Amino acid sequence: MYEGLTTFISGITGIFGIFGIFLFIKFISVWKKTEPDVIKERVCRAERFLMKNILVIFLVGLLIAYHNFMEFLGLGYSEFYYGYLSVHYPTRLIAVTELLVALLLIEWLMYKWINITKREFGN
Repeated sequence: MYEGLTTFISGITGIFGIFGIFLFIKFISVWKKTEPDVIKERVCRAERFLMKNILVIFLVGLLIAYHNFMEFLGLGYSEFYYGYLSVHYPTRLIAVTELLVALLLIEWLMYKWINITKREFGN
């Protein structure tokens, strides 16, 4: 019933995955050019950035835990998963959507790290 939408979201996830590789390479190049003491100073000055960092890591961890729990149900309790859950809820759509959200959160976090490491403070 949701196969088309699931395929579309999976494709979007692949595209954002490729974009994530680009962001990671950019992040590494910016990180190598910045002194470690400067990075520490900038992160400590930006308290909200640090809290957002922790929150994003926590949310991504929750999404991964939920995804793994659903996989566990599909493998360990297949009668319940395929007999009830996948009949009443779009489980595959939920699975690919949660992975897309986790990927977008990680990419947003990399983008913020790129900005904070290359940004000039104070001057």
